[in-house]
Amino acid sequence: MPSVNVLRWIDGRGWIVLAGGADDDVRALAINRSSADGGIAVIALDGSGERLSDDLGDLGAPSSYAVDVFTEDDEAIESKLAEAGVVLVSSASSASEARSTLRGAAITGMQQAYANGAVILLEGESAAAFGSWIAPVGDGLEWLEGALILVGVQDTAARAKLVFDVQPTAVALAIEPGSALALGPDGQIEPWGRGQVTVALGSAFRT
Repeated sequence: MPSVNVLRWIDGRGWIVLAGGADDDVRALAINRSSADGGIAVIALDGSGERLSDDLGDLGAPSSYAVDVFTEDDEAIESKLAEAGVVLVSSASSASEARSTLRGAAITGMQQAYANGAVILLEGESAAAFGSWIAPVGDGLEWLEGALILVGVQDTAARAKLVFDVQPTAVALAIEPGSALALGPDGQIEPWGRGQVTVALGSAFRT
């Protein structure tokens, strides 16, 4: 498990990119960073599938294809994601919705792609599902161990406190729209886009 200071994320040859929302600059960086063969698999949790594919084409992306996690069978979902060079998950209406929708075949396929060197680009509330916890309460998908991921919220301190009160070893990441945090296979941590990423620590780090 790669770790730098207080951040720890799952093993893989690829990159995990946590974006505060949809952003062309961040998407272009993700497309260029992948070391895996394969096209761009798009999971459009916000219903923007066809428009999103057009947007990626405008960025000079290689072939992209939709993965419908709502209607396709598990075998097709897992296979189509596993062979991707980039997996882009657009924002859901909430982190809880993203967690519930992606659990199972989608996560299995994404993990295989990530292990092979793919970039996993998670946007908005979908990114918020990949920590250990979801604000205000709930378990996340745990790609970032001990982390709470917050995107585009004004009450970051209050939301983080709800977790810190019961998890003093937690780390909160607040990522603004237009910004992203990219986590690499050898412990790289890179701010992308506007670079507006804030890290807050639970009380255990102050004692």
